[in-house]
Amino acid sequence: MEIQEKLASEDLNQSKRNLLPGMSASSRAGVSFGRSVDPNTNDIVNNEFFNNSYDVGASLTLFNGFKLLNQIEYQKFRKKASELNRLNATDDLAFGVMNSYFEVLYYQGMLKIARQQVETSGISLKKIEKQVELGLKSKPDLLEMRANYETEELRRIQVENSLKTSMLQLKQRMNLTDTTTLVLDEEQNPAETSGNQNTENLFDSYLQWSPYYQSFNAQLKASRKSLAISRSQLYPSINAYGSVGTGYYETTKDEAGKTIKFGTQLDNNLSQYLGGTVNIPIFSRWAVRSDVKKAKLEVEQAQNTLDEEKQKLYFEMANNLNDLEAIEKEYNQYQKQREADQLAFQAAEKKIEQGLVNVVDFYIAKNRLSNSESQVLRSKLQWEVKKKVLDFYSGKRFWEQ
Repeated sequence: MEIQEKLASEDLNQSKRNLLPGMSASSRAGVSFGRSVDPNTNDIVNNEFFNNSYDVGASLTLFNGFKLLNQIEYQKFRKKASELNRLNATDDLAFGVMNSYFEVLYYQGMLKIARQQVETSGISLKKIEKQVELGLKSKPDLLEMRANYETEELRRIQVENSLKTSMLQLKQRMNLTDTTTLVLDEEQNPAETSGNQNTENLFDSYLQWSPYYQSFNAQLKASRKSLAISRSQLYPSINAYGSVGTGYYETTKDEAGKTIKFGTQLDNNLSQYLGGTVNIPIFSRWAVRSDVKKAKLEVEQAQNTLDEEKQKLYFEMANNLNDLEAIEKEYNQYQKQREADQLAFQAAEKKIEQGLVNVVDFYIAKNRLSNSESQVLRSKLQWEVKKKVLDFYSGKRFWEQ
């Protein structure tokens, strides 16, 4: 993106330099043999002679339907779009890192839950083994308990592998090596924040600074200038020219028949020219009209794209606000559910020790607690993601704070 921005900047600078006059210089030297025209007198001669000429010319566009000025404005909008695209790419990269970061946090939390489940099952398994030895529990209960323990151990291994993969993805997005150690901060708990957010105000504010939206706006303005450039071909163009020339001719002689000196000839043969041209377009097989028509369609297409992106951004913002409010409610309810499942599991633990509940019912209570803990973790991290997205809409780049 930085290279694209530099290219657009150079195009803008060149469009400005196009307002300057064009200049060129040339020199010619040669030897004529046999029958030829004397470049000095235009007489037919039949002898060998040397001639040398020098010319310097300049041209300046006086008027071409404001094409050069419109090209400057066109390149300005292209450069602006390139700058905005670079900023938007930075924002996308930051959000990519953020998503990978929260994915790592999720698997870290899930691994903590999985380890707790394995630890709890290990303690319960040892208790059942003793109860089987004492004849208080049957062997099928022990086998059921051991099978669930191994299942939870497999789940822990899977989550641990997922955590390693997500950590590698995060390091890759951050352009870090695999050996780099990352210490991740815990995020804040969800709080009620969506009630004071207004979609209309947030959307209007976002459009004013958003590099994503403004890049489409800059492309629309550039397409309008492209239309003006196409229309400029319908107008006459006026150009001015000027040149200075001189030369040395071996056939130029004095009264004594000697060739006049080089320096003297350059002074004597000095010539100047000033002129201009007016070019009036009359008929170009409708090529210019076709260019104008296509440029109009490109303006219409750019306007439609801008309107579509604007509508998409509005509903995306509205959905994020609704999601944030819904996640807050879910998080609060999952916390209540976790507390209830925690009490139910504690009761199941006591009952299985007393032989009042079987292993299947015990693991139903245990798995229900594990699921509610996972839902609390998931909703908590989802809230964080949505909160940072909405903060970004309001102009807060969390990675710059």
